Amino acid sequence: MEKNIVFWVIGIIVLAAVLFNLGGLSSTGNVTKGVSPEPVVTVINSPVRQGVQMQVSVRDAETTSQEFKIYTRDGGYTGKRFFARSSRCGSRKVSGTYDCDLEYAVSTSMSSGTYYAQAKNRRGSMVGNKAMFTVV
Repeated sequence: MEKNIVFWVIGIIVLAAVLFNLGGLSSTGNVTKGVSPEPVVTVINSPVRQGVQMQVSVRDAETTSQEFKIYTRDGGYTGKRFFARSSRCGSRKVSGTYDCDLEYAVSTSMSSGTYYAQAKNRRGSMVGNKAMFTVV
């Protein structure tokens, strides 16, 4: 009787170890693997004038060379873009992202109106929020 109980306990432990290693019992094993927070872009000094430096704060940038594109309010790409630079970003955070304080010289060719800046990820998709700003 005692031998049967010992064999059952050993069998259950071995089965649990196999299931855990195969991922059957691990509920949080790879849930966050490969997932990083999306960047949060904020324009500090809106409204801005043409030819003036726009102050842009970025939290959780994917890289220190993250690309940002500028769109019109209705979503049309203006052809304008700017990049984060390592000299304007802090050290890498635990999440693998960076916080950056950037500047962008608003082109004199941009007409008055409302625009937004948005981050582009490594795959070429637009990610994160749309940081609205006004050119006067």
